[in-house]
Amino acid sequence: MSEHHEHTQDPTNEEKLALLKYMAHHNAHHAEELEDLISSLPEPAAAEAKKAALVMRQAGDVLENAVKTMEG
Repeated sequence: MSEHHEHTQDPTNEEKLALLKYMAHHNAHHAEELEDLISSLPEPAAAEAKKAALVMRQAGDVLENAVKTMEG
């Protein structure tokens, strides 16, 4: 189930930047949690979880690039 957030006004660039930073950190944290779990998973679940952790790390990197772009 996805959440839908209603916004009554457009957020400022500062608010957008804060959200991007939060999302990048959030992804990194979840990737770390997943990486900690992987060694306890049976195969092939461990292999699939490794792929997911990599995708989370890559998404975090892309978000960090967006942050750097906004910060100039």
